[in-house]
Amino acid sequence: MTEQEHYERIDLPFYRGEIEPVLPVQILDFHAHIWRKRDWKEVPWEENKAGAKYMVTSPDYGLEKLQADSARIFPERTYKAVCFGNPTPAADIDKTDSYTAEAGKSGWVYPLMLAGKGLRSREQIEQRLVGDGFYGYKVLLNWYGNDYGGVTVADMIGAAEMELADKYHLVVLLHVPRSGRLADPEIQRGVRKLSRDYPNAQIVLAHCGRCYLPDQMKRAIHSIRDLDNVCMDTSMVMDPVVLQMVLEEIDSSRVLFATDFPVPAMRGRRVYVMDHWVDLVMPGNPESDFRVQSDNFRATFMVYEILLAIRRAAERVRLPQQRLTAIFFENGIDLLNRVRRPAV
Repeated sequence: MTEQEHYERIDLPFYRGEIEPVLPVQILDFHAHIWRKRDWKEVPWEENKAGAKYMVTSPDYGLEKLQADSARIFPERTYKAVCFGNPTPAADIDKTDSYTAEAGKSGWVYPLMLAGKGLRSREQIEQRLVGDGFYGYKVLLNWYGNDYGGVTVADMIGAAEMELADKYHLVVLLHVPRSGRLADPEIQRGVRKLSRDYPNAQIVLAHCGRCYLPDQMKRAIHSIRDLDNVCMDTSMVMDPVVLQMVLEEIDSSRVLFATDFPVPAMRGRRVYVMDHWVDLVMPGNPESDFRVQSDNFRATFMVYEILLAIRRAAERVRLPQQRLTAIFFENGIDLLNRVRRPAV
């Protein structure tokens, strides 16, 4: 079966029957990457850097490719996205942010700058915020792979960044560290401290606090129940039980649809075995840690699996249709509209 045949025979019928009915006319993806190889200092997996094969992707995934993928995956819908570059040591931070800022002029991209403790002075951060129209930060992961067991939230982002986030009500998109993810009490303390010390900052936990497994979310969700300025994005979360737990504990207005493009443009599904996730995908993708490829099953775009998990979780908690639809657009737009854009 060719790529186009797969799209027409499997992807589109699944989309029309299972996905399209719950989508609003406009979609806001709160977590999408755009990058260019020439803005990277290195391609870490090509240089066998420790941990670099934790997530292997194409080193070129520019704005045009995101636009093409989103148009193909969401036909007859208007797609908008919160975008940022490669948030790892591979990126040249200034070049990456310049490209993201330029993408923000497209009219459908809401750019986030890469930020992290000690990366820039307060003055430098504010200068970029003013000059480039960023809506906030994607917090840098200053490591490769999964080897960050000793890192805390306070190690990732500091007072300079957070004081400006509080001043301008910025988005702070945080990929929490440690193998325990948001289920780790130390990470919970860090998130709670950010929330309380900087009440106007709009903290978004990427990948639902990286709790892809129900047992992780069970230990995690209580920690943010009372933090109204902490939201969760659904990027790469494909387990309905995980999202059911989220919707049972926090208001649905704090849940933001997100993908993590380019990763979920693969066909397959994120599953778990014992205590870790595994991406089960169709052949033709680069080799990566925790990625298993096989051709003996039917699959569609992983983005659809994220959407399906949201729909199934909403059904389980009997979420009203209007509130379900809001997850895909209104919740994120409302958050972005709260940002106080610095005057030029």
